[in-house]
Parts: sequence; C-alpha cells; structure tokens
Amino acid sequence: MCSAETQAAALAALLSAALDGAETRIEATCDRIRIEADLPGELAAAAHAALLGALAAGARYGHERVSGGAETVWVEIDVEIDVEIDKDGPQQPDSPRTPHAPRTT
Repeated sequence: MCSAETQAAALAALLSAALDGAETRIEATCDRIRIEADLPGELAAAAHAALLGALAAGARYGHERVSGGAETVWVEIDVEIDVEIDKDGPQQPDSPRTPHAPRTT
C-alpha cells in the first residue's frame, strides 16, 4: 500500500492535470491530507470528467465558493494512525507538531 503522502501527491497531480495545470495546495493534519485547487471559469466536458475522477479517488471531496465569487474544489484522504500497545494500554503516536517528551517510569 502506498503512503498517504504518496497518495496525496498523486491526487494533487491528477487534480492539477484535470484543471489544465492549476496550482494545488496541500494541507496535512495528523489524521487527513487535503488537496485544494481553484476552479477556472469554464471547464470543457473532458476536463469536468477528469476532475470528477480525481475527486472520486479520495475519501471525501467538496466544492466551495469563496469571497469574490472564486470557486475551489478539495479532496481529502485519510492518514492511517498506528496505535502502540504497551503496559498502559493503547497509546496514540506523538503528534508531529508536538515535541517528544521522554517517558518517565
């Protein structure tokens, strides 16, 4: 199975290609990765079909209108979280944003 980062890069490439090279934005949290792109004014039928195919490859997707009438599409994939089992029971892994503190026993 591919890593979530690899899947996100592939989805970003699909989304960009469907939107004629549009720039994509990737936002990651500990449990999901979101890829966004701005929609052009008009989409040809083939581009629309490619866009729907790219969006359908994710776990969730959507469309938003932002201020000024601009439109954005987004697609998310889930990041699998490994759960460690030790004497204290299941533990969530440390968040990448939180520095690791040594355990005291």
